[in-house]
Amino acid sequence: MTTEQNGAATEQAEATATEETKTTKSIVPSKYAGRYKNGGEDPLAVFIKEQCATPEGFSFPKFFELMSANGIADEKVEHYKGQVAEKRHGAEGRARMTLRNMLATIVRKNGKATSLDGSEVEINLPKLALTGAAKAASASTSTDKQADPAAAGTL
Repeated sequence: MTTEQNGAATEQAEATATEETKTTKSIVPSKYAGRYKNGGEDPLAVFIKEQCATPEGFSFPKFFELMSANGIADEKVEHYKGQVAEKRHGAEGRARMTLRNMLATIVRKNGKATSLDGSEVEINLPKLALTGAAKAASASTSTDKQADPAAAGTL
């Protein structure tokens, strides 16, 4: 095999390896990807999509306006707006996820969100169930209070 043939064979092998290992650029683990595809399907996700969809796709200016209209702190909105404008790696997904979660807290508390036209829209989001370490910590705290009535404030 000549050097040229050997080089071509190596390039072909590397290309094949790259194709096999090439996956999505998403940071979301594949087992959860369906849940978040197209922005999710829960009532808040549907509301956000209705408010921010344009014929060209998702409108970040509308999204940031929606977050501000619903009481998300201006400095948080501006922070993510800046990252998206700079086209930082993962900024769009990070902004959508983080600000959406902040909005979800407000919606769970109030039972409604404010649309871009200023009208209030009732949204019923269930309370999140604790899982994993948070569930274990909560259970640990409640059993500690049961074992020590003074800590629970029952004395």
